[in-house]
Amino acid sequence: MHSSLEPEKMEEGGGSNSLKRKFSEIDGDQNLDSVSSPMMTDSNGSYELKVYEVAKNRNIIAVLGTGIDKSEITKRLIKAMGSSDTDKRLIIFLAPTVNLVKQQCCEIRALVNLKVEEYFGAKGVDKWTSQRWDEEFSKHDVLVMTPQILLDVLRSAFLKLEMVCLLIIDECHHTTGNHPYAKLMKEFYHESTSKPKIFGLTASAVIRKGIVSSPSNYAAQVSELERLMDSKIFNPEEREGVEKFATTVKEGPILYNPSPSCSLELKEKLETSHLKFDASLRRLQELGKDSFLNMDNKFETYQKRLSIDYREILHCLDNLGLICAHLAAEVCLEKISDTKEESETYKECSMVCKEFLEDILSTIGVYLPQDDKSLVDLQQNHLSAVISGHVSPKLKELFHLLDSFRGDKQKQCLILVERIITAKVIERFVKKEASLAYLNVLYLTENNPSTNVSAQKMQIEIPDLFQHGKVNLLFITDVVEEGFQVPDCSCMVCFDLPKTMCSYSQSQKHAKQSNSKSIMFLERGNPKQRDHLHDLMRREVLIQDPEAPNLKSCPPPVKNGHGVKEIGSMVIPDSNITVSEEAASTQTMSDPPSRNEQLPPCKKLRLDNNLLQSNGKEKVASSKSKSSSSAAGSKKRKELHGTTCANALSGTWGENIDGATFQAYKFDFCCNISGEVYSSFSLLLESTLAEDVGKVEMDLYLVRKLVKASVSPCGQIRLSQEELVKAKYFQQFFFNGMFGKLFVGSKSQGTKREFLLQTDTSSLWHPAFMFLLLPVETNDLASSATIDWSAINSCASIVEFLKKNSLLDLRDSDGNQCNTSSGQEVLLDDKMEETNLIHFANASSDKNSLEELVVIAIHTGRIYSIVEAVSDSSAMSPFEVDASSGYATYAEYFNKKYGIVLAHPNQPLMKLKQSHHAHNLLVDFNEEMVVKTEPKAGNVRKRKPNIHAHLPPELLARIDVPRAVLKSIYLLPSVMHRLESLMLASQLREEIDCSIDNFSISSTSILEAVTTLTCPESFSMERLELLGDSVLKYVASCHLFLKYPDKDEGQLSRQRQSIISNSNLHRLTTSRKLQGYIRNGAFEPRRWTAPGQFSLFPVPCKCGIDTREVPLDPKFFTENMTIKIGKSCDMGHRWVVSKSVSDCAEALIGAYYVSGGLSASLHMMKWLGIDVDFDPNLVVEAINRVSLRCYIPKEDELIELERKIQHEFSAKFLLKEAITHSSLRESYSYERLEFLGDSVLDFLITRHLFNTYEQTGPGEMTDLRSACVNNENFAQVAVKNNLHTHLQRCATVLETQINDYLMSFQKPDETGRSIPSIQGPKALGDVVESIAGALLIDTRLDLDQVWRVFEPLLSPLVTPDKLQLPPYRELNELCDSLGYFFRVKCSNDGVKAQATIQLQLDDVLLTGDGSEQTNKLALGKAASHLLTQLEKRNISRKTSLGDNQSSMDVNLACNHSDRETLTSETTEIQSIVIPFIGPINMKKGGPRGTLHEFCKKHLWPMPTFDTSEEKSRTPFEFIDGGEKRTSFSSFTSTITLRIPNREAVMYAGEARPDKKSSFDSAVVELLYELERRKIVIIQK
Repeated sequence: MHSSLEPEKMEEGGGSNSLKRKFSEIDGDQNLDSVSSPMMTDSNGSYELKVYEVAKNRNIIAVLGTGIDKSEITKRLIKAMGSSDTDKRLIIFLAPTVNLVKQQCCEIRALVNLKVEEYFGAKGVDKWTSQRWDEEFSKHDVLVMTPQILLDVLRSAFLKLEMVCLLIIDECHHTTGNHPYAKLMKEFYHESTSKPKIFGLTASAVIRKGIVSSPSNYAAQVSELERLMDSKIFNPEEREGVEKFATTVKEGPILYNPSPSCSLELKEKLETSHLKFDASLRRLQELGKDSFLNMDNKFETYQKRLSIDYREILHCLDNLGLICAHLAAEVCLEKISDTKEESETYKECSMVCKEFLEDILSTIGVYLPQDDKSLVDLQQNHLSAVISGHVSPKLKELFHLLDSFRGDKQKQCLILVERIITAKVIERFVKKEASLAYLNVLYLTENNPSTNVSAQKMQIEIPDLFQHGKVNLLFITDVVEEGFQVPDCSCMVCFDLPKTMCSYSQSQKHAKQSNSKSIMFLERGNPKQRDHLHDLMRREVLIQDPEAPNLKSCPPPVKNGHGVKEIGSMVIPDSNITVSEEAASTQTMSDPPSRNEQLPPCKKLRLDNNLLQSNGKEKVASSKSKSSSSAAGSKKRKELHGTTCANALSGTWGENIDGATFQAYKFDFCCNISGEVYSSFSLLLESTLAEDVGKVEMDLYLVRKLVKASVSPCGQIRLSQEELVKAKYFQQFFFNGMFGKLFVGSKSQGTKREFLLQTDTSSLWHPAFMFLLLPVETNDLASSATIDWSAINSCASIVEFLKKNSLLDLRDSDGNQCNTSSGQEVLLDDKMEETNLIHFANASSDKNSLEELVVIAIHTGRIYSIVEAVSDSSAMSPFEVDASSGYATYAEYFNKKYGIVLAHPNQPLMKLKQSHHAHNLLVDFNEEMVVKTEPKAGNVRKRKPNIHAHLPPELLARIDVPRAVLKSIYLLPSVMHRLESLMLASQLREEIDCSIDNFSISSTSILEAVTTLTCPESFSMERLELLGDSVLKYVASCHLFLKYPDKDEGQLSRQRQSIISNSNLHRLTTSRKLQGYIRNGAFEPRRWTAPGQFSLFPVPCKCGIDTREVPLDPKFFTENMTIKIGKSCDMGHRWVVSKSVSDCAEALIGAYYVSGGLSASLHMMKWLGIDVDFDPNLVVEAINRVSLRCYIPKEDELIELERKIQHEFSAKFLLKEAITHSSLRESYSYERLEFLGDSVLDFLITRHLFNTYEQTGPGEMTDLRSACVNNENFAQVAVKNNLHTHLQRCATVLETQINDYLMSFQKPDETGRSIPSIQGPKALGDVVESIAGALLIDTRLDLDQVWRVFEPLLSPLVTPDKLQLPPYRELNELCDSLGYFFRVKCSNDGVKAQATIQLQLDDVLLTGDGSEQTNKLALGKAASHLLTQLEKRNISRKTSLGDNQSSMDVNLACNHSDRETLTSETTEIQSIVIPFIGPINMKKGGPRGTLHEFCKKHLWPMPTFDTSEEKSRTPFEFIDGGEKRTSFSSFTSTITLRIPNREAVMYAGEARPDKKSSFDSAVVELLYELERRKIVIIQK
């Protein structure tokens, strides 16, 4: 007997067909490739009993495979829980869809003797009161409902979860993300003190789409499901003894040959027809676009329908054959024929679609004989039908399988197809095929059943139809497959492969009857299908057996003696699946296997650990991010990129034994406060910096003062080996002493405490980052830099002193924060006290010369400067640092804590100024802080008190270095950061290498072009990106217009888009590795380290990449909204918004245009790889072509127009073409010139705004351009200058639109312009753009001449003070600035859209209504009405900005003199209804988030916070979340919440170690206070 996988062995008419066999024959075949695998069911229900026993004792998630009777388990469990003696009596069964709710309710009613009821939205449960729900709970035992119903009931407090004894969750794999299942578990189950028992049902533990190769990813998903459901997956290991009772499912693929290529001639005809009718629709859209405001959407619907129908027909042609393609066209034609349209324009659109389908039917019909258009005789001419393409090989195999049903009507079969059209067409084919008349066929898709009843009703009735034999063949799509259960289904046929793991598992689940079968259709020689199926099976294994060993790849295919590849055995442990592949599956149609040749036996799948071998390397998904499906260059996608190093900072001098020569650059500092002195410093580099980098100035913003830093070159300096050692000592000592730590190791960490410079520090000096920062003598000339060797030598002596000081061996690195267990005492050498002599650890000094002396504490390694010697104090003075510490004196403190006995306890204590951590001094945060925190008049910003340390002098080592050196070192991180950024900009400039005569571009301009808004800088790429975008669009438009004179406007637009699209720019930018230059993160001074400096704040790389550069791989893309943008690890890897990469390219184009005009920007484009150019010869050719056109002008036809625009055209036909509408049906129209003019005006206006408003921010620049460059503005220009009278047209609709538009103009406003009340026809704006395009060509691309002509035509352009935002956006920004929320409600009945916006002020609820053609317009009108009401209350965008108001002003909300009195009805409602809030998420940020969501929901204004900070030299202790924390700062916040129609509530929180935690504390205290006042109820 032959396998069902074998091809026919006999020619047509030459014998019986081997594939036409009965199911009984297949059942009895022992030589099949597929083998029986045990299923988990038996007639006695032993496995169901085992699952029941486990579920009765603990929460489980039962992964029920094919053949398991879950209703039996559910019945037993419900009966057991229903009869148990417990106060909790309710049983709730949850199903994700209404169909499943109805189906499960029917089944449970039939199985148990309990009162069962179903609940879903259509029953009106949303309006039920608490009393109604109480009645339902008292009358019924089992409630079957959707999860959203239960969630709403619990949220409304109509039901408590404590009343439920059993919660059954069907299809529980949905418990993820924001699904109601997940919300239910998070919000109520896990918060409940008395939890119900959980029983989860699923066929697959995960529902995630996509291919994931790593088993750990599945384990993570399963673990998350178990956590959320508080349950454990039922372990397959517990199936002992079950297999012998199980029924079998025979599985095997049916392999079909690839479809022969369809006639290219036919496909070309179909494509031509599609393009023809699509163009007809576009013409109708052009003519009728402005009849209705929402007409564009309607036209897009028809265009989409046309494209969908075309694709569906092509799909059937490629996959099913000519006959089915013909049937598909019939199905689409019937659908369009049923469409009813009232508008004449829409009727025309419908008619175009209908004519298209009729044309398709006629075209395909030519290739089909008359008798073959509907059916094919399966008994006779199947082979010729396949060869001719009338029937595809895949469809032929399906017919042969269906033919095996003959004589056995009890075989119920489900056929899974991917597309609805496939189900419709095959059903129609089967019904028309006489030889398949024994089949009773239906198809069921999501909303399209093949009968006249609803889809929901069909899903309920299908089981009965199957049971009574009324239907034995059902086509379904995977959309309805999940959760759709058909009893007694004996065969599941996957005609199209399942797309997801869940669909695959469900497809196996349907084959439940004894001797059931699961059959896959696979195309021979299609590795994609094979790999996809392998992946589905592997993933099912990982879900069914979480403890399965790691899956490894099998050997690559080997060739047998016949030269045919054999696929190695695939082994799936406990998969219940067997899949085989024959050697012929890899052969192509050009070399088919012989029909008389016996195929080699297929290898069977065995239970083995070597599962799923693939020929290539397995791709491992990133643990850091999920693969992103969003496009390159989009805002949604984030990408991991590296950071380019500045080559100028590298050096190889570290290993030189005979010294090194450096280029010196001097840093000078000048403070705006007289008397403030800063030491100059010298930067020593091996490289020579560019002139505009080595000579630069910058402002440094300190608290209450400004320091100007200037960099200047000072020639070469050579250092000997000895000098290099001392210079490195100086750099390491001071940068570690001020910004890092000099003592490493700690007893508490189990490491020896050492002086850093006594250890090997070679790892802190890397050749890629190798430079020196050394002090310069103060009396030095500005043009030279003499190293201050006295300061460096003094530092070197201190280093030697600390190396020899044995006192360090007894110290803890934690200083006065740690206790020491050492019992030793160290006695400092006693010396003769002298009256004015102060004894330091390494020297003595006169008491009167201590001020600003630099010292280091030898027990902590901290560097200080002395303020003064505190009179009347000594080490014997009371210890005032921490009164609760128990130390009586300073001497006792050092003795007990450090084991130090002071030799000079009577010396006065030194008052010391501490060195600070580095700060970002490049941005003036002082002004921002004042604006942000002090909106009220009269507020004076509080100065933070200076914190000083007090230490005995003998614990301090004197350093003979001026304090001015310390002050300058504090500035150096910011200076070096800016200098490094300029070095990178200069480095990029060298790579671009624009060598145009008389051209130069500054490093500052390039730095601006690579800096995003996420950097807190005073500059960013946004303005340059706006300009560069218009330059690129203009250049691309000119290039295409001139190069392709025969292409129409649509073709040119598509080509232009392919050039200027973000995805293309992203591709070009990354190919040039520009992403490494982008600066998208804030400068973190505390993480900046000089060479030789030990980092206190490391961020170890966890990206899994060993290099600084990150490969462009999807595993390093993500759409995770919580990813921090711009924060880099120590390897320089950081997340970048994908659009920023594209924007960088446009900003660089803009920067080069500003510096060198179009020629420089063209060079930049070509460097990127954009193939555009301005060929003067093409301009001449364009003018010559126009000049040769035969044109006899009518009298005064163009003279008047030329007079209006004040330009006489040399090529008159250009102007004629520019005013000719396509409705004239001439061989020319303005469309091509409009394409060019659009980009010209965009560029000229953007350039004008860029140059005119240099101080305008990027956001306002974008708004200005949008207001100036739009079709409506150009339409008004056309009317204002009477250009519309010259538009040559022949379209009644357009004529009416223009006349209506002219009549809508009102009286001029204060600017002298008349504003129309309706939107202008697109043709009026187009004609202005086309005239601009014609003018550009006529002037041979002279942009200045075009602007001279158009500037007066466009005037007056919108200015920043006259700029008006769209109403909805203005309302949104206004409410955001004031801290208000508003609620939006939209509805659309198909004729008109209604919008309502509600805004709650302190005393009144304002409402704005709008009614327009579209939701967007209706929202705009509603917002406009609301803004008018706010202006009456003196609340507007202008007053808010001008008066510096903010949401912190409690009295801002409204004009209190105009308060409205609440009605008694409103007061009564407020007194009764107390809103619920919470439960409160106590994680950091959780309380604020809870309050934010509550305020948003109830339209309460956002709260404001006032924070006070307290600092101390001894740490504060806090208990935060059960954990003990210490901090030297303590923050206490007071929250103010304005509740509408109530007085404002203020409450202070507890002290916390950081500001945001103090906010959370204040919120929690406030919420409990509101609950005490019975304003809210906090859910527990």
